[in-house]
Amino acid sequence: MIDFSIIVYYNETRYINIKEQSLWARQNFVESSTPMVNSVLHATKILDYYASQRREYLSLTEISRAIGLHKTTVYRILRTLQSVGWIEQSSINGQYRLGSGILMIASAVSVHYTTRQLISEEMRNLCELHNETVVLSSLRGNTGICVDLVKSRHNLGISGENGYIVPLNKGATGKALLAAQSDDLVANLIKDYPSEEEGLWNQINEIRQKGYCISEGEVDDGVAAVAVPLPMPECIYTLSYSGPVERMRALDYNVLVQSLQQAVKNIVLKCDGKRKELI
Repeated sequence: MIDFSIIVYYNETRYINIKEQSLWARQNFVESSTPMVNSVLHATKILDYYASQRREYLSLTEISRAIGLHKTTVYRILRTLQSVGWIEQSSINGQYRLGSGILMIASAVSVHYTTRQLISEEMRNLCELHNETVVLSSLRGNTGICVDLVKSRHNLGISGENGYIVPLNKGATGKALLAAQSDDLVANLIKDYPSEEEGLWNQINEIRQKGYCISEGEVDDGVAAVAVPLPMPECIYTLSYSGPVERMRALDYNVLVQSLQQAVKNIVLKCDGKRKELI
C-alpha cells in the first residue's frame, strides 16, 4: 500500500496550506489572460480529491461524482495518468489508487525528510565511505532509469547524470532491478530480448538467491558495478556502486556488497521510523 499521507499529510495544517495554495494558484491563472488547458485542470482536481481522502482506492463513479465530471472524461484522464505511473488500477476490483510516480513529484515539495531524502543521505555516506559513484535506479514503465546519483571525487569516473537509461538486460544495476520485480513483470520486460530470455532468467534467479549482482564491462568497457535491490513501499529501487574495474576490484566486491546491504538496512529503518512519526 502506498502511504501517500507520509508525503502530503504532515498534519492537517500542512494539507490545508497545500490546498489553499493550489486554489489560489488556479484562481490567479483563471483571472489572467493566459489560455487554460482544461484537461490538465481536470487532472489536478482528481489528484486533489485523492489528497483529501484517507483511503487507498477510489472508484471511477466516486471520483466522477466528487469532482463533477462525466465518467467518460474521468476515465480518459485516469488512463492517461496511469500511463505515466501517477495512477494505478487494481486488477481485483478495478478501482484506482495513486501510483508510485506521483511520489516523485510529491517528494519535491516536502519540507521534512522523505524517503528519497533519506536515501540520498545514505547515498552520500556510501560515496564518502569508498569514494566511488553511487547510483539509485528504478523502473519507469518498461525502462530502467537513474533517478539519483552521487559522483566520486576521482578525476576518472562514470559520466552519467540523473535520468540516464539503465539497460535491463546487461549490467549489475539493470539485472538487479529486474530480479527485484515479480515474475509476471519480469516476463513482460524481457520479451524485448528474445534471444537472451533463458540466460536472463538464470541470472535473475541467481541474483535473487545471492541478494546482489556484480558486473564488469557489460555496459561500458572497463566499468564495473555492484548492485543490490532496495524495495520500498512506494517503489522498487536498486542501489549500486559503479567505477573503473581496477578500482572496484581493489576495494573488494564483497566489501562493497556489504556496504550496500547495510545502507539498505539503514534506509528501511530510518524510513519506518519517519513514517511512524508522521502518521
